[in-house]
Amino acid sequence: MYECTRFQCPGLGCHLPFSLTLKLRTDRWHPLWIQSNQVDKPQGAKPHLMGVCAFNLQLPSQAEDTVSGKESEDEEEEAAPAPPPEDPVEPQLAEAGQVLGASEIRQLSLHLPSRVTGHPWRLAFSTSRDGFSLRSLYRQMEGLSGPVLLVLRDQDGQIFGAFSSAALRLSKGFYGTGETFLFSFSPRLKVFKWTGHNSFFVKGDLDSLMMGSGSGQFGLWLDGDLYHGGSHPCATFNNEVLARQEQFCIKQLEAWVLS
Repeated sequence: MYECTRFQCPGLGCHLPFSLTLKLRTDRWHPLWIQSNQVDKPQGAKPHLMGVCAFNLQLPSQAEDTVSGKESEDEEEEAAPAPPPEDPVEPQLAEAGQVLGASEIRQLSLHLPSRVTGHPWRLAFSTSRDGFSLRSLYRQMEGLSGPVLLVLRDQDGQIFGAFSSAALRLSKGFYGTGETFLFSFSPRLKVFKWTGHNSFFVKGDLDSLMMGSGSGQFGLWLDGDLYHGGSHPCATFNNEVLARQEQFCIKQLEAWVLS
């Protein structure tokens, strides 16, 4: 319903003062008979018709909706779509390794701390080059501050390992930070990060290397000849067994320095 008090009728070419209440759709042209309330007539006489005209009536609320719609369209046109995320920086390897392929390297790089992004990977130790000896591994790490990516393939072909925030070394106790994590390709990559329950990240003895601990179990441990190892769920990383079995034999092992 919409009430007009003054209306210009194009058909009559004049302004008509009248009160008119309309009940109509506002999205089309409407023919209307205009009855003047200014003409004197006897009581009970028929309405005095002044003429007919057609017009398109737009209500105030409808006009606001139209403007709002135009503004929304303008905003949509001006708003640029969000750019797709940039591809991660692919690590640059100083030399080729024998454990990780290009796909595994790319997947692991997504979980490394941002501080090592873009840094070249240098192969500090490899069993195929330096032999199966934990002491040789420690010697190759002397003078380095890390971080280190330890990767290995066992006799079953399973690939797994650990990221250490510091270089691997002999120690009296556990060392490292919460950046340390374990991982396994089984066959898809699974990453087990620090839970915060304890700080048993890395411990290096002459006859063993341990990463993650809790309740007498180690998330990953390697013996002194780098041939035998084991993996158990531990509180540090809440990890699964990294290999297919809790005990495994190492086929290849590499330590990459990411700095």
